[in-house]
Amino acid sequence: MQISVRDIIRIFQVEEKTIYGWIAKKKMPCMKVNEQYRFNYVELLEWALKNRISLTGDILALGEHQPNGLCILSDALKVGGVYYDVQGRNREEVLKNVIELLPLPLEMDKKSLLEMFLAREAMESTAVGNGIALPHLRRPTVLNVEEPLVSLCFLKNAVDFNASDRKPVSILFALVSPSTKMHLLILSRLSFCLQDPGFQKYLHRKAPKEQIVAETIVVESRLALQRKASGKTKNKPGP
Repeated sequence: MQISVRDIIRIFQVEEKTIYGWIAKKKMPCMKVNEQYRFNYVELLEWALKNRISLTGDILALGEHQPNGLCILSDALKVGGVYYDVQGRNREEVLKNVIELLPLPLEMDKKSLLEMFLAREAMESTAVGNGIALPHLRRPTVLNVEEPLVSLCFLKNAVDFNASDRKPVSILFALVSPSTKMHLLILSRLSFCLQDPGFQKYLHRKAPKEQIVAETIVVESRLALQRKASGKTKNKPGP
């Protein structure tokens, strides 16, 4: 996606002279096309994060126009939301409070959903280490939801989730998916993002929602580039 100066003025809510100052002094990534500056969406997000430029909802909304499948996790995170200081003294209380925050269909039985989440934890902890857990259902198709959602919850107090590294959990990604295929895809995207030091940094300092979503888009885009490069390598003719 190519963005114009006029778009930048709107989404960053700054004057035009500020943009030219960013280009000259802060190395704002851009190119000239017919004497007009154009900006790449993902490069722009990465630059804004590194330079601590305030992000608005407008710039994140532009990600909805990315190629289909590029921002699966970040789109699900936009739907599910980011929550801070979630209460709970133990795993059951935390999951109960997390479920109350999820933007679920009104007819969904939250008590039954909690029982399913707890049953999944009883089978095997969803803690992945470093204070992070990914609560989800063993069989996601039992839920009647139309689109996937991922809710990121920062706990008020760290709670024991029987993690293999024995670290208490203070960060939860609660996953709800309409199909097994989508569920596995989101889990794989999230696992990839959690391997990224920058993504982990934003999580552990409880960054604002806009920064976390933006970083998710950036890391997901790197995955797409890696796969594209891998495909080119596989298809490259031999000597």
